[in-house]
Amino acid sequence: MRLILRGAILAGTLAVCPALVSAGDDPYAAGCLLTKLDPNGDGFLSVRTGPGSGYQEIARVNNGDALYFDTRECQGKWCRARGASVKKRETDLQGWFYTAWCEIYP
Repeated sequence: MRLILRGAILAGTLAVCPALVSAGDDPYAAGCLLTKLDPNGDGFLSVRTGPGSGYQEIARVNNGDALYFDTRECQGKWCRARGASVKKRETDLQGWFYTAWCEIYP
């Protein structure tokens, strides 16, 4: 899945070729491509230690970055990242993020 997401990010598009997704892929794996952050606002999304704005911020991500997650690990609009692509570099970032600023794709 990360190779597919990385390809979509590097190409600058959300269009992922369905032929690249095999039937054996994890049906719960998903990605969040950040595209909806207001550049005139904060311009970043906080990744936190828990599912809510009251939890400690551990990282900041920006438009164009992607967070990888398992849809079973979401609580409402908060999901737990299990890796990321930040500034087009793969990371092992783990923490909670709010999905309102994401383009979600399988």
